[in-house]
Amino acid sequence: MQSIPFPVVTCPSDVHCADIAQLIDLGHFKAVPNTNETSFLSYNQQALTLHLKKENETLSISVDFVSGRSEHRRQYGGGKSQPLAKACGLDKHPSWTILDATAGLGKDAFVLASLGSQITLIEQHPALYGLLADAAHKAKEHVEVSEVIKRMNFIHADACDYLKALSFSDISKQEAPDVIYLDPMYPHRKKSAKIKKEMQVLQSLVGYSEQEKNLFDIALKTAQQRVVVKRPKSAEPLNDKKPSYSVGSVNTRYDVYVR
Repeated sequence: MQSIPFPVVTCPSDVHCADIAQLIDLGHFKAVPNTNETSFLSYNQQALTLHLKKENETLSISVDFVSGRSEHRRQYGGGKSQPLAKACGLDKHPSWTILDATAGLGKDAFVLASLGSQITLIEQHPALYGLLADAAHKAKEHVEVSEVIKRMNFIHADACDYLKALSFSDISKQEAPDVIYLDPMYPHRKKSAKIKKEMQVLQSLVGYSEQEKNLFDIALKTAQQRVVVKRPKSAEPLNDKKPSYSVGSVNTRYDVYVR
């Protein structure tokens, strides 16, 4: 976990989401009236937003499980025949449990939960976890989405430590997920086109890390059925390890490692 409290422009008494209030109490967030930090959160009208000051602009993102892209993918995403669902085995094994060890903004996890999966989301960075917790808190008020949120378990933790606990504990082995899903950051090429706003923010907060290779190795030892790794379509396999097979998509592919 990062040692310096992440600034939140708010007052603790204004926070209606218990998870965010707890992060403030634990010292992961620091409630301030204003800040000069490059990255910060704002909590206004019971909504959490992440801001990144970059050159002459400020990029702002939030997580919404109710409307926008989440609503569209929930209603028109293609069901269990879509590449992500097939890679995770939901077309043939709908009862498999899934652990998303790199939750980020929770987009793929929400799709899997909307298809009926019980999924655990692990996110280490407090700001990203805060966005997820805030979105889940607000989504519980909507009847159609609340059932999806009930299938999503949000955990603020280091994914490597969490998986090691499952892998090396005899008691926890029975609780290990059937599928572990990884969407590791990919090194950004300077010559490539300008990346999307959300990816710019994510790269600023967490960036590419060799730790993700360690996470992959641990996941292979922990998942009961398979590990699924999301990769750019033309990228080499993670850790140069050849997958059992891959499921292709338009711009990405899902490498499947069967236990």
